[in-house]
Amino acid sequence: MKMRKIILLAIMSICLDAKTIHILGTADLQGVLEPSIQKTDIDGDGVKESVKIGGISHLATLYKTFKKSHPNTVVVSAGDDLMNRYFHIFKGKAILGLMSDAGYDMFVFGNHEFDKGSDVLADALKGTKFTSICSDLDVSNSALKGQCKPYEIKNIDGVNVGFFSLMTEGLLSVTSENRVKFIANNVTTAKKMVKLLKEKGVNVIVLISHIGYKDDIALAKQVKGIDLIFGGHSHAYVKKIGHIGKTAIVNGGEQGSQVIQVDIPLDENLNVLSKNITMTKLLVDSKYEADELVEKRLQTYNKSLPKTIVLGQTKKDWIMDSKLNRRGESTVANMINDMLREKYEVDIVLNNAGTFRGKKIYEKGDITNTMLKAIDEFSNYAFILTMKGIYIKQLLERSASSYGHGGFMHPSGLKYTIVLPKQLQKIEEEKIVQKGERVEDIKILQDGKWVELDLTKEYSILTNSFVAQKGGDGFFWFKKYGTDFQNTYATFYSIMSEEINEKKELTPKEKDGRVRVIH
Repeated sequence: MKMRKIILLAIMSICLDAKTIHILGTADLQGVLEPSIQKTDIDGDGVKESVKIGGISHLATLYKTFKKSHPNTVVVSAGDDLMNRYFHIFKGKAILGLMSDAGYDMFVFGNHEFDKGSDVLADALKGTKFTSICSDLDVSNSALKGQCKPYEIKNIDGVNVGFFSLMTEGLLSVTSENRVKFIANNVTTAKKMVKLLKEKGVNVIVLISHIGYKDDIALAKQVKGIDLIFGGHSHAYVKKIGHIGKTAIVNGGEQGSQVIQVDIPLDENLNVLSKNITMTKLLVDSKYEADELVEKRLQTYNKSLPKTIVLGQTKKDWIMDSKLNRRGESTVANMINDMLREKYEVDIVLNNAGTFRGKKIYEKGDITNTMLKAIDEFSNYAFILTMKGIYIKQLLERSASSYGHGGFMHPSGLKYTIVLPKQLQKIEEEKIVQKGERVEDIKILQDGKWVELDLTKEYSILTNSFVAQKGGDGFFWFKKYGTDFQNTYATFYSIMSEEINEKKELTPKEKDGRVRVIH
């Protein structure tokens, strides 16, 4: 009886002394500040319903409500919040200002934060109440100097929680930023920060990451001592919390439609109970009414938004007529593909005609945000992969058999001839059932010279997520034979708008014969 009493008292003591730290937040808000109608599985039964979700003023209510009942809470953003129309007009001040008002405590940079350069980002950070962290970035030669910290330690109810950040190593290849440099690679930085934070006596180590979920997993396998990785860049809501050793991994999704809640329990000695870390997804729906102050400020910005925003100029018409672009060379497709090839330094760019929307002729003059949105209607991500020449030849035959349809391929760094009277390719269930004979004279641009396609050589290729991920328009070759896949998580819209922001102009050149069609 006496032993039972001792055990009961010990359990009560543990319950009284044990504490839980709550990490709440989002990733890849993308400048989406108003609620939107989206299809989502509300009840978890697999049936998706159309509901109004998200919105910065509704996020504010969620955060304030949660913090009231859970005081040991830190609200974080894993970056890529500065995008779209509020960013174009207000240069980050609206988005970051409203995030600050909504209750974010920690903010780390994503690659899109640099789309208008570090000067704009630094100016947008002025007056914000959250802490900005940039652990792996050297900002000493930029306006960000003094605007972000290498790490942050917060004492929460007697628990020292250390935060650090990681940026995707592709930052400098996907933005025009040249005054910010990497201090070290992701793994080296993570090991350094874990060691430093442990030396400073922290009880919990949280990495707010903008490197992507797969890279978060790879990092956790190489770096021990991180209790939680709260990730961004993948635009994914993971179904369940990931665990690599004692490291828990989540991702903040996109556009603020759901908030990720992570509960980190500790024992009476303030040791993290890693196996008991849990994740909950909080749907930002109508039960969270708009916060009045945040909503009022949002509407003030909203009233100042023009219906369409002029981003730059073009000296020639952009011809986006679907019939023309699916039957031959397109000056706009050439321009966009050449821009992508130069930016990402790949051998070849291949994008199906269905990628380029708009369906009209945009006359020379203003380039607007609505124009770019119409052209990149499906918000395609740029995908990079490696593939052998033999499969490139086969998928070009698929292009030739898709003449007049959305599968017609527009290239950069490659040119080819289609002879329509010849035999077309037929495929069934990712198999070629009739060999195509329409494609001739495939040449690749190598070191400034046009050379024959080498069927045995591997080439780096950039294409769009529709064909790379889904095998859209029958292009199964990318998924089946492609290797070294890399999702840039940059949409064609964002890449074009950044190019225009830098150069103030984007004008198509004359046709150069890269796609020749013989009837």
